[in-house]
Amino acid sequence: MISREELLRMKNMSFDEVNPEDMIDIDDFHIDVTLSKSEKIKQILESGKNPYFLKSGNTIIKIGYADTTRTIEDALESLASLESKSETEYGNGCNGGW
Repeated sequence: MISREELLRMKNMSFDEVNPEDMIDIDDFHIDVTLSKSEKIKQILESGKNPYFLKSGNTIIKIGYADTTRTIEDALESLASLESKSETEYGNGCNGGW
């Protein structure tokens, strides 16, 4: 299990500092969605990999976590709603309607 100090160090790492071998490869790592939130966190921490960086092939992604019930689907829906509103108010969305 990763220690609290190690987690903080991992969280503050930059792309230049992280080793791709220390990242979870999302193409190979599967989380059981039927588990509770705490069990999912435990599963990630027990992997021994950096939970703040993921990789898919040669693409490296830095992520953050929020203590909220809002899902990625909720966030994407809000973004789509804002985009739709912007297009309605400003035309096609290019150059803010200028």
